[in-house]
Amino acid sequence: MKPKITKLKEIPAAAVGGHEGFVARSLLSLPEKEIEARLINVTPGGKGPVPAHRHADTHFFLVLEGELALEIDGAVYTVPNGCCVEVPPDCMHQLRCAGGSALTVLAIKWK
Repeated sequence: MKPKITKLKEIPAAAVGGHEGFVARSLLSLPEKEIEARLINVTPGGKGPVPAHRHADTHFFLVLEGELALEIDGAVYTVPNGCCVEVPPDCMHQLRCAGGSALTVLAIKWK
């Protein structure tokens, strides 16, 4: 079986509901395994979800460009380009694009 190679520009980008300044491309969705991977672009000043929320999923974020300000249970963490962070399940969280440049994040979530 040959691997399927897809150019990112061929994957549709869509605004993310409940988020401000977020556009995402779905890279992988395996509902039967409860795993999803998206490439998220956030404009300067963008944030989401609005309001912050919690759920049973674990999130993993890899910052590819820009700087992420990640609020988890009231504490704000700065995650610079080239770094990654995991948000445990059931933690109140919100992402923000920090600084003056756009943010690109690889986001993976699972149960």
